[in-house]
Amino acid sequence: MDETLRDLLEISANNLSAPDIIPDIHGFTCIGVAESIPVLGQRDTEIFVWHVKEGILPLTGAELTRWSLDAPSGLHWILSQRTIHGEYDHIDGINIEIWGPEEIAKWIGESVLSGDLIAYAPKPEVDEIEVQKSPSEGFTGPKSLRPLIDPEVWISQRGMEGVRLSPVLLDAKLWSLAGELKGPNGELEPSTWKIFEDPWAQTLQIIEIEEILKSADLRCVKPNSSSWISKERFSQEAVKLLGVRRRGEISKSESSSSVRSALLQKWELDLDGSKISSTGICIPGWIVHFEEEKLLHGRNGRLF
Repeated sequence: MDETLRDLLEISANNLSAPDIIPDIHGFTCIGVAESIPVLGQRDTEIFVWHVKEGILPLTGAELTRWSLDAPSGLHWILSQRTIHGEYDHIDGINIEIWGPEEIAKWIGESVLSGDLIAYAPKPEVDEIEVQKSPSEGFTGPKSLRPLIDPEVWISQRGMEGVRLSPVLLDAKLWSLAGELKGPNGELEPSTWKIFEDPWAQTLQIIEIEEILKSADLRCVKPNSSSWISKERFSQEAVKLLGVRRRGEISKSESSSSVRSALLQKWELDLDGSKISSTGICIPGWIVHFEEEKLLHGRNGRLF
């Protein structure tokens, strides 16, 4: 939206230029300073143009008051993608013209109809699981896990309808372990496991191969490098994760032949001879476009 507004201002404002010195005001971005803007009926007055990005909550008078404390004197035009709570034409002596989402949409629509602005149909934002290419099509990116949440339901449950989402992948790791469980009497039971490392939630989880989908051709976001665990740490955690307790052979109680008990016996991973390897895998997710963009985790529903 910011680029669209800049394009419109290039053709709608007279001599739009970058401001000399504008303070950094949270939530408000100064797009530029124009000698005049005919669409406002201002033909001979310098005007500062500001942009307020989309958000969940409306733009309030308190926010405008805080903005006015740092804004330079003069006439100001605020283009807000957030709805506006109340009506304002001046605050503390600063003259302002505020357009909300409806006015901005009408301005853009009229510019498209008049031919001043050319509209292109965007590529549809489909679920990232559907945006796949097989290696035969030239894409050899990492595979993805199945999502466990519906982003539209997640948004609806939080009263955030209208918030825009963009599909993305979150970098993770899939460990493969081939080894043996060792019983209490030295019994060995060979097996293989797939263990999913989630560096965002910092968890390890055994998963089934059915949870892994084909490669997805999307941007992949990486976590902090300190979030990953080492191979040595993985080995230690795998012993805890894969250990099981099983019911042993039924034996007669010494006090009564009619009473029988089955002891739980511990089986542990035998690290000696175990083969451990890892490969990249991705978690489906979405960028949630708040005032400050956040990442929605497609498996646990947490924001990062």
